[in-house]
Amino acid sequence: MSDYNETDFVLYALEQMKIAVQVRAGRHITLENGYHIEVEGRNLYRLSVEGFVISPFDDIGELCLFIQRNETDAAN
Repeated sequence: MSDYNETDFVLYALEQMKIAVQVRAGRHITLENGYHIEVEGRNLYRLSVEGFVISPFDDIGELCLFIQRNETDAAN
């Protein structure tokens, strides 16, 4: 399983949840709604907006649901 890439997995999950990605730069993902995700490791993600860390997440499903519930707030 040496070809496994956690960032690719996050991008796949975002696509499946219909969360639009603006830019990927290595382990950093910028979403169209203003959120930023840093993939810190396997099952560990840091979500931020405008430079402020919101929360670490250890579950990609919870991260995606949080983004979906709050994306209108980040865009404003």
